[in-house]
Amino acid sequence: MKQADYIQLLKIIAVLVLFIFIPALLFYLGIVVPEYCACDKTMYEGQKGVDIWGDIVYCDGESQDFAEAFFQLFTTVLLGCLALLAFIRFLIYRIKKNNK
Repeated sequence: MKQADYIQLLKIIAVLVLFIFIPALLFYLGIVVPEYCACDKTMYEGQKGVDIWGDIVYCDGESQDFAEAFFQLFTTVLLGCLALLAFIRFLIYRIKKNNK
C-alpha cells in the first residue's frame, strides 16, 4: 500500500471513531453527568435529588452506585476514544512528515 492509502484508511477509521464518540459524548453530557451530580454522597437513603433538567433522581444506595459505575464507564470509553483519535492524528502527521 502507498502512504496515501494508509492516510485514507486512517481517516476512515477516525471518522468511524467520531461516529461513535459524538453521540456517546452527547449522552454523557446530557444524561449521565447531570444524574451523577444530582445525588451527593452525603445524602441519606431515600432522598431525592434534582438534576439540571429538573428531573427527579432517586438517591438510594443502588441508584448512586449504578450512576457512579455508569459515569466511570462512559468516562473511560470517551477517554479511550479521544486517545485513539489523538493517536490516529499523530500517525497521519508522522506519515505526512516522512513523505516530505
